[in-house]
Amino acid sequence: MDSANFASDDEQNDAYYDNVANNRRNYNRNRNRALARAVVAVAGHRLNTRRQSQPMHNSTLTGSMRVEELLNGHEEIIQGMISMKAETFRSLSNLLASRGLLKTTRNMNVNEQLFIFLVICARGETNRHISYLFQHSVEATSRWFYKVLQVICSLKDEFIRPADYTSIQNLIMENSEKYRPWFDGCVGAIDGTHIPCAPRRENANAWINRKGYHSQNVLAACSFDMLFTYILAGYEGSCHDARMLEEAIAFHGFPLPPPGNVDVNADYVFNDEIDGTGPSTGSHQHDPSREAMNGMRDHIANEMWERYQVAPWYKQT
Repeated sequence: MDSANFASDDEQNDAYYDNVANNRRNYNRNRNRALARAVVAVAGHRLNTRRQSQPMHNSTLTGSMRVEELLNGHEEIIQGMISMKAETFRSLSNLLASRGLLKTTRNMNVNEQLFIFLVICARGETNRHISYLFQHSVEATSRWFYKVLQVICSLKDEFIRPADYTSIQNLIMENSEKYRPWFDGCVGAIDGTHIPCAPRRENANAWINRKGYHSQNVLAACSFDMLFTYILAGYEGSCHDARMLEEAIAFHGFPLPPPGNVDVNADYVFNDEIDGTGPSTGSHQHDPSREAMNGMRDHIANEMWERYQVAPWYKQT
């Protein structure tokens, strides 16, 4: 009796463990099938929804072809894009190429290198937009921009030179009715301009000018023949013109006018009493020529105002 009970218990145990093993095999089999179905479904979905790859630069016009098209097009278009005429551009390009400062590469010729640089400077275009326009990578556009920038800056001493003061005096004397006595002793004009910029975030506030946008303040002087004789760039937009002038004289080699001559500006006037400390902010000395100029200005303004008032379309409010 006891042996029969033990045999029955063993059979039950064997049946139990066999059932557990079968259940585990079935579970693993079903799990693997479910995983396989999921993998196939995901892979099929990705294959069906994958976008077809297409080249980014697929224009029928290469960068050099686009440059030539613009240079041979309407003069207003080229003037608006690079702020110079086509013949001026070609002269500059030939100069840089003849001196070996810029060289044609497999992917970009000298005209295109210079044109990209000028478009970015004149219009403030982004690197990505220029890359699309001329069918080049962003890296290549950035690299060539800085290359041309270094080349252009290397020409500053050749093209930005102090004025020939003797020839300026002759110009005033030859056109006495137009310039005298208002420009007696004047050697040129100086002024400041603001050029938009993108400063680093940590000191961006210093570059905000009085009009509320980021810029660098540039001080420039030119002669009567409209040639630049001095340029000081790189100052924050918040820097005042007078402060730039003081530092230009003290630290940056500003070419002071010879004794008896003046540089005229709307904000300050140089004369032979400048001692290197910048424009005077104290009392103004009596100057008969300045009084005469002011009188002429007031006379013209009053005459224009009188004519304006009697015009038939004028309505006083």
